[in-house]
Amino acid sequence: MKEIIKHYGDFLITFCATIVMVGQYYLENIVGLEPCNLCMLQKYSVQAVFLIFLIKMVIPKFKIVFDVLGLAALLFGSSASIRQIYLQNLPSDQLSGGYCDIPFDFLFNMYPFFDALGKVFQGSSKCAEESWVFLGLNIPEWALLFFASMISLLLVRYVLINFKGQKN
Repeated sequence: MKEIIKHYGDFLITFCATIVMVGQYYLENIVGLEPCNLCMLQKYSVQAVFLIFLIKMVIPKFKIVFDVLGLAALLFGSSASIRQIYLQNLPSDQLSGGYCDIPFDFLFNMYPFFDALGKVFQGSSKCAEESWVFLGLNIPEWALLFFASMISLLLVRYVLINFKGQKN
């Protein structure tokens, strides 16, 4: 098991991110769901994870740098998922008007980057909608499952390989 994680961990993360991106494409273009701004952050986080670990497989020289960048993208996507799950569990009278109704690109063109990011994380009633459920989990719950499992895979790899005396 240690050898599989050591040699194929990056491939597994890239492969899983590919499956999630295919699912995102299906939900947007085939089913016709329009993602809210928090969903867009999760979508871009998955795409960043895919690109980071794909580049890491091609250029293995800077493994630690790519792992840190990948972990940052996974944590950012997790935070967006957790925030959306939190908003979905709030009573409707506690949801703000928010900025999820403003188009994502327009919001980032209108405000400085971190201000726009803060406004996206405020959420709104649109971010709290549950429009698709599969096996009892909605989209942000599935996204959180992906992010958490990939973070766990990275942690298991570093615990099994780096802390047991073998270098990655």
